[in-house]
Amino acid sequence: MRRLLACAGLLLFLILAAVPTASAHVIASTGYSTVHQDGRQVSYRLSLEYAVLARAVDLGAPASDDGQRARALDAAKPALETYLDERVVVSVDGAACEPHLASTSVGARAGTPYADLGLTYACPGEQGVFRLQYSVFAEAEAVADDHTNLVEFRFGDQSGRTVLDRSHDDFTVGDSSTASAGLQYGKLGVEHILLGTDHVLFVVALILGATSLRSLLQVISMFTLAHSVTLVSTLLGGVSVPAVVVEPLIALSIAFVAVENLLGSTRHRLPVVFGFGLLHGLGFAGSLRITDELSPDLLVSLLSFNLGIEAGQALLLLAVFPLVLLVRRSRFSVPAVRSATGVVAASGLFWFVERFFLA
Repeated sequence: MRRLLACAGLLLFLILAAVPTASAHVIASTGYSTVHQDGRQVSYRLSLEYAVLARAVDLGAPASDDGQRARALDAAKPALETYLDERVVVSVDGAACEPHLASTSVGARAGTPYADLGLTYACPGEQGVFRLQYSVFAEAEAVADDHTNLVEFRFGDQSGRTVLDRSHDDFTVGDSSTASAGLQYGKLGVEHILLGTDHVLFVVALILGATSLRSLLQVISMFTLAHSVTLVSTLLGGVSVPAVVVEPLIALSIAFVAVENLLGSTRHRLPVVFGFGLLHGLGFAGSLRITDELSPDLLVSLLSFNLGIEAGQALLLLAVFPLVLLVRRSRFSVPAVRSATGVVAASGLFWFVERFFLA
C-alpha cells in the first residue's frame, strides 16, 4: 500500500507541476531599479515588463511595436504617476519625498519589452536615514503571480544592491550590506528554480532517467557546471541570447530528455545535459543581470544567486528522488515511471509549441 501511495504521489506531483500556464516565467515578473541621490533630489530609474505594467495600468490597445508602446506610455503618464505614487515611496528621516514622473521610454531585456520610467524625488533634506518602500504589482492586483525588483543604489557615500519582493518590500540605507544583499540574491536563486516550472520538470526528467544515485549525481553535476558557465559568460558580456530563442529551446530540452528516457536512449546523456544546461543558464542569467559594470558586489550577487539555485536544486532532489526510488521498488514501477515521464514530455512539447508558434 505504501508503494502504491508513492506511485500516486509521484503522478500527482508531476500533474500539478505540469499544469499548463501561459509561460513558466511570465508568472514571475522581474523589475530593475537604479536609485541615485544628489543633494535633496533622488533620481530613480525603474524598468518594468511592459506587458505586466499594461495589465496594472490601462495602456490602451495591445501594442505590436516599440513605437506604439512609447506613445501609449506617454499618453498614460498621469495614470502611471498616480499608480507609482503610492507604490514607490522614498523618504528621509520619516518624511516622504515628493515624486514626479519625468520621463517614459521603451527598452528591452533578453528580448522582452520593458517600460523604462524616469522618476525624480524632491526630498526635504539631503542627510539622514533614507528609506525606499516598494509595492509594485502587489498580490492583490492579480497582474503577476510574483514580482521581484533588483535594486542598485547610491545614497551619499553609501552604495550597494538589494532585492525587493513581496516578503521584503522596503529597505533602509545603512541596514543594507554586501552580506545582506548576498542573502537576498541567494533567496532569489532558490525561488527562481523552484518557481520555474520548466526548470523543475527538466530536473525531474533527469531524476526519472537516472539508473542509480551515481548516474544522477553525474548528470546533476554536469547541469550545474553548464548553467554556471553561462551565468559567468553572461556576466562578462560574452553571451547575449534573446528570450524568444531561449525559452522555446528550454521547453524543447524537457521534452527531448523525457523522450530519451522513454526510448531508453541515454548513452550520451552527459553531453546532452551539458548543452541543455547552457540554455537553462541563459534563463537563470536573465533574472540576475542589472548593469554591464563588473564589480565585487556584482560578483558576490552572482555567486549567491548561483548558490541559491544549487540549494533549490538540492531541495528538489531530496523531495523527488526518494519518491522515485520507492516507486521503482513496487510492482507498478514500469507503468508509473513511464506515465510520469510521459507527463513531463507532453508538458515540454506543449510549452515549446506555445512559445515558438503562439508567442
